[in-house]
Amino acid sequence: MKIIGNGFIAKNLKKAKLKSKNNCIIYAAGISNSKTDNRKDLEREKKVFKNFIKNINSSEIIIYISSLSVLDKNLRNEKYVKNKLFIENFLKSKVKRFIIVRLAQVVGFNRNPNTVTNFFYNNIKSRKKFVLWANVKRNLIDIDDVKLIFKEIVKKKFKKNYILNIHNPNSISTKNIVDILSKILKFKPIYKLVYLR
Repeated sequence: MKIIGNGFIAKNLKKAKLKSKNNCIIYAAGISNSKTDNRKDLEREKKVFKNFIKNINSSEIIIYISSLSVLDKNLRNEKYVKNKLFIENFLKSKVKRFIIVRLAQVVGFNRNPNTVTNFFYNNIKSRKKFVLWANVKRNLIDIDDVKLIFKEIVKKKFKKNYILNIHNPNSISTKNIVDILSKILKFKPIYKLVYLR
């Protein structure tokens, strides 16, 4: 079982010691900041994936970790989302055997300051003022649940190509996330509350 990537998700999947009877490669590399608009980073992500695809053989099953953001109409013009869709479509056109796994926002202990929970946590802890979208919800999934889900994915016999959308049945408001974190930290958050129309 090969796992490509060195980020939060990849490291945790490697720790999970996944076992599969199939010849699987999990591609968990890519940009971790979903808000980036850095053209060089975005082009590099595509280039690295294309080079990776060149070196696989037809017996290998590629499991690509994508984002549920590709289904959000409000995010369809985000460069990060466009990159994910490009890679998904490239994979489908070049690889005979694949599984695309679209994840909700994965949470757990990590040092990435760009995740929604870390953004709020760091700002509350350092007493920095931030903008809080009052009527926005986020769909979160714990990394431990992701590991359990992948254990199930890789142990099943591969029959056909498919896309798997993984999300929490309950979304949570950003206001609620901030309230929970402020109770844990015992700091009152400093934010400007903004309502999306």
